[in-house]
Amino acid sequence: MLWFRAPEKVYFKKGSMPVALDELGTVLNKKKAFIITDSFLYKNGNIKPVEEKLDTAKIQHIAFFNAQPTLVAVREGAAQIRLFEPDVIIALGGGSVIDAAKAIWVLYEHPEADFEDLAKRFSDISKREEQFPKLGAKAYFVAIPTSSGTGSEVTPYSVITDEEKQVQYTVADYELLPNMAIVDADYSMNQPKELTGKSGIVALAHAILAYAGQQATEYTDGFALNAAKDIFDYLPSAYENGADDPTAREKMANASAMAGIAFANVAYEEVNASDITNIIKANAESDKNAFERYVECAKFLGFIGSDKNDTFDRLIAAIEELQNQCGIVKD
Repeated sequence: MLWFRAPEKVYFKKGSMPVALDELGTVLNKKKAFIITDSFLYKNGNIKPVEEKLDTAKIQHIAFFNAQPTLVAVREGAAQIRLFEPDVIIALGGGSVIDAAKAIWVLYEHPEADFEDLAKRFSDISKREEQFPKLGAKAYFVAIPTSSGTGSEVTPYSVITDEEKQVQYTVADYELLPNMAIVDADYSMNQPKELTGKSGIVALAHAILAYAGQQATEYTDGFALNAAKDIFDYLPSAYENGADDPTAREKMANASAMAGIAFANVAYEEVNASDITNIIKANAESDKNAFERYVECAKFLGFIGSDKNDTFDRLIAAIEELQNQCGIVKD
């Protein structure tokens, strides 16, 4: 059996946040919202439009603005959320903030849960011998990304670090999928240049690796290919011009989410921006089908050589050129 999982609702389009959040009051009848963000976004007023919309909807709200992907911060957030007892959680931030918010969600719904134990039992989403604790009985989860890369707003992963033990835990289960994702480019418009480049290449890795993954399907292929094409077409301008090219920003926001959806349904582990070509080469050498899929992807993207090997090499060269354009040093 194969599957395809995504958030129940994905709102996208620049300026879509107010329309999406309006549903919390008018349709879902939510009363109390717990906003999770980081100190930078909080101090710079990024959550104000969200707070204003919640005020209009007469939804009581407070903010936790120390969201970091560490066990200490997650436990701090969990303590605060239990005191407030919200019926909706709104995560506003990059992948690290959304990952932390997912972990806080777990500990709010299940105070007895141990994150280290969950990581041991639920690190591989394709292998399940037991049921992950059910989420959503207490709170609906909304994710609003402020960067275009990890796709955490549409994926079932949470990566948290225990700084004391110097151990990173990855928890993977479709229970961790947000109920609603709001891909509004207004919130990723002012990403720093370095973040734009690194996160954009991560999104590209998600798209290409998902297309060549062993569990790729007709359902994931379209998301993966179209995301990869938009990243090649629009990442250079998003990196160089930032908010001066809102079209590129919006295209990258959508591409990141599409790549994340594909990636989440093919069950790959996370990658970083500098080692994508090494992973692709290793996959192609060890798996003939993966090689063929990379060649198909290259042709779709317009990197067509004299034969399959040349076409594959052109894909690698194009990725490395894009990395160079974005100031990323290859491993």
